[in-house]
Amino acid sequence: MAQVRNSEELRVRLQQASGEDVLAFGWGNLGMKNVFAALTPSALFLEFISFTGNTKDIQRIPLEEVDFIYALAGDASTPKLMKLNLESRITDSMTGTLIYRKKQGKITHILFRKMPNHDSNNKAPFRITEKLTARKPELVRMPDLKTIREPQFKGGCLRRFAIITIAIAVVLTVIFALTMEQGWGVASIVGLSTGVLLGGIFAPMIPIFKRMLTGQG
Repeated sequence: MAQVRNSEELRVRLQQASGEDVLAFGWGNLGMKNVFAALTPSALFLEFISFTGNTKDIQRIPLEEVDFIYALAGDASTPKLMKLNLESRITDSMTGTLIYRKKQGKITHILFRKMPNHDSNNKAPFRITEKLTARKPELVRMPDLKTIREPQFKGGCLRRFAIITIAIAVVLTVIFALTMEQGWGVASIVGLSTGVLLGGIFAPMIPIFKRMLTGQG
């Protein structure tokens, strides 16, 4: 199918694809995937598209299978500590997040950003939850995400730390040994110490990066 040029064309496309009335809709991103999202009287309808606008996959989630849906301003998949620079804060202010989970599934984040010719696309999550509240208010709620996200066990974090440390240490040791006159001894110390430092920083953040890339978790 051809790319949609404005919000009216998107509404028509989603109505034809779902075969139902479209109560609220928007153009978002689930991790790295482009997705057209719509609320119909009976389901949350998702059409995943390619960069050329062709349909790649369609998911229809009946409202009976939904555990909760909630809308938040900004990018809820990215921690606040990673939004410190001005560019990130400006981008975050033009973004909205639809958070939902099926009764059997992971927490999912769909990000909606301001887009030309798509009326207040970043407000789509709030339009969806507003329409859903009028029909099934018990589904529109925000639980404590920390308690329902997959627990991060110490063993998994240590394993990631070891993998990152060893990988960085080996690469840097080889590079330093080939470029420094002191030889392999000094190079291995520099490589290992750098690996330990970066491993300690990035190992706990792997689940966060995974959530940002996949939109789930």
